[in-house]
Amino acid sequence: MKNVLFLIFLGTQVCAQGIDYNKIILPEHVQTSDFAEKLVRLAWKNHPNNDAVRRRVEIAEREISKSSAAWLDMVLIQGNLNEFNLNPTADIQNRSDFFPRYNFGLRVPLGLFMYTPALVKQNRQQLLISQDEVSAQKLEVRRQVLQTYNDYVLAENIYRLQSQQFTDAESAMKLIEQRFKNGEATFDNYTASQANFNRVSIQLLQAERDFKNVKLDLEQLIGVRLEDVK
Repeated sequence: MKNVLFLIFLGTQVCAQGIDYNKIILPEHVQTSDFAEKLVRLAWKNHPNNDAVRRRVEIAEREISKSSAAWLDMVLIQGNLNEFNLNPTADIQNRSDFFPRYNFGLRVPLGLFMYTPALVKQNRQQLLISQDEVSAQKLEVRRQVLQTYNDYVLAENIYRLQSQQFTDAESAMKLIEQRFKNGEATFDNYTASQANFNRVSIQLLQAERDFKNVKLDLEQLIGVRLEDVK
């Protein structure tokens, strides 16, 4: 029984700890020294996909306002300008009584009382859906940017290690080459050194390519050059 009560309590606490989607992306006025958080904020601000979901919220809000004002279609205002109401002194026979200057009317479509509330409720649900899409997009942007940034950091470190390994292999090859010329190393030692240098050179080129590619992926998300992020 205690275990059951504990599980119920735990489930209640989890439900109570909702996500504050306003904190998923740091607001512009919030200062941070976390470089990754700056990238997430830039991606949310600059990528066109995020503008699309934000605009859908604005459209949904306008649809609610439009449907809420549908009752105004029941009010009819008309004007009637003629020689008699423009110049009453010429209206000897009081014909302007049959042609009043202003006409006010009210028409009441019976379906309006059911259609308008249903339309407003539908548009409110659409607004909630649009807001959920914004929240989901925030989570996706954060995941994608941070994941790509992790790949970038890894690729950068690998590239640096390969650069150091290339330098070491080049120094070793030159040493073996000199020793071979002096007759202090065998031909097998010389060819093995050359093969190792070629292998390390290829690994360096591949590491450089991977590093540049993931940098491009990250810059595509944030919309600016990585060097320009402040």
